[in-house]
Amino acid sequence: MARKQADPLWTVRGLGRGADLCMVVEAASETEAECFAIKRGVEVIVVNPAEPHEVATAKRTGMLWRYTPEPRLKCLGRPVGHLQASVLVLCGLATMVLNLQAHHVPLRLHW
Repeated sequence: MARKQADPLWTVRGLGRGADLCMVVEAASETEAECFAIKRGVEVIVVNPAEPHEVATAKRTGMLWRYTPEPRLKCLGRPVGHLQASVLVLCGLATMVLNLQAHHVPLRLHW
């Protein structure tokens, strides 16, 4: 079964309980993100596509609302599968062995 692609992230700015509020919401459209905030009692002022620094700030403050899980395995910030991760580990081990052999470090690899 293919994994669902995550919807875009939206920054919703508004007033909640008399204080300025900035939350990041995963939604298919701007209208859907606005409805999400209104259901939670936020008077929406503006909705924009989320910037990476806004996502990081929202995650730190607990104001990031996602419904697709974060990928467990990442390489250079991109999600990778189990097979890709295992191949990357094998490539790292092979590189280590080749570097040790190039520097004439004796290796006793007996099978």
